[in-house]
Amino acid sequence: MKKTASLLVLACVIAMTGCTPKEEVTEEKTARTVQTAAVTTGDISSDFSFSGKVAASREVSVVPTIAGKVTGFGYEVGNSVGAGAVLFTVDSTDLQNNLRSVEANYDATKLQVDNAKTTLESNQILYDEGIISKSDYDKLKLAYDTAQANLTSIQIQKENLEKNIADCSVTAPISGVISARNVEIGSFASQSQPAYTILDVSSVKVEVGVSEQMVNEITIGDTVNVLLTAVSPDPLQGKVSTISPSASQAGTYTVKITLDNSRGLLKPGMLAEVSFITDSSSNTMILPRDAVITKDGEVYVYVVENNIAKKVPVETGIESGENIEIISGLTPDMQVVVKGQTYITDGEEVNVSNPEEDVLRVPVEGAQVQSEGE
Repeated sequence: MKKTASLLVLACVIAMTGCTPKEEVTEEKTARTVQTAAVTTGDISSDFSFSGKVAASREVSVVPTIAGKVTGFGYEVGNSVGAGAVLFTVDSTDLQNNLRSVEANYDATKLQVDNAKTTLESNQILYDEGIISKSDYDKLKLAYDTAQANLTSIQIQKENLEKNIADCSVTAPISGVISARNVEIGSFASQSQPAYTILDVSSVKVEVGVSEQMVNEITIGDTVNVLLTAVSPDPLQGKVSTISPSASQAGTYTVKITLDNSRGLLKPGMLAEVSFITDSSSNTMILPRDAVITKDGEVYVYVVENNIAKKVPVETGIESGENIEIISGLTPDMQVVVKGQTYITDGEEVNVSNPEEDVLRVPVEGAQVQSEGE
């Protein structure tokens, strides 16, 4: 009897438990987390870059006009030299001896000319008075003319020898820096090999090969940026000096850029990267390129107002590396979504979380686009 009562009590408890209403579970929706950046203004440019090397504005190989044994030299590699300075000398002993012989011959012939002239002038009166015949007078005149011609010939030999002796002292044709010396005292200098090489580096040039798609975008006199990392982290400014009118065998057009080198920091052989600007804009709105979405013919960004993402159509301009110009649609200091924008929709609630240690700000200068010649 007791066992039956216990079973009845248990059944009632179970029944009452089953009749208790269940508590309703509510799922809480979590807002997406995004990062934003304030729209800022700055300068942006679109350009294309090509690589080249620094070369001297002029390079002159010096060879002697008179071959001979080197008797001395005055400049080493790396020395600066002025135009007209004596680089080296060759032995002129034989030339000096020949000159002395020719000078003696010249003096003797000069006496012959003077005597023939005196004789001709004294017989001129006799000929005019008919005392001597014309044939006798002609012989005297021929003797004078022959002596005069011999003197002229010897004079030319004398001047040539004097010039050759002067040329034994070989001088620098331009001012610059010695880049090579190939003579030693006692060696034989000739025209078969340059004795010295001189570089004019007061200004330098950079040659680059430009594609046919870009060559018509360049004009002589254009100012371009030239980056030489061996000299400066910031680009230097050069000017386009020449543009080849025809393509090379590689199918590119040679463009030369001239840079001032008054400080002497630019060395031939240094690697350079030349950037030609095709378009630029100043004091314009700039955003990271990834912040702008292009979809179904629309170009837009998301801005955040009171934690609500709002889709805003924009008009874009210059693209430069990771940045893009915003022509219209935004105002400065709008908070634009730069991370997480591809996963949100218009009107969606978002959670803005910008790292404090890396406050997101848009660069104020556009990065360079390297679309060619890398």
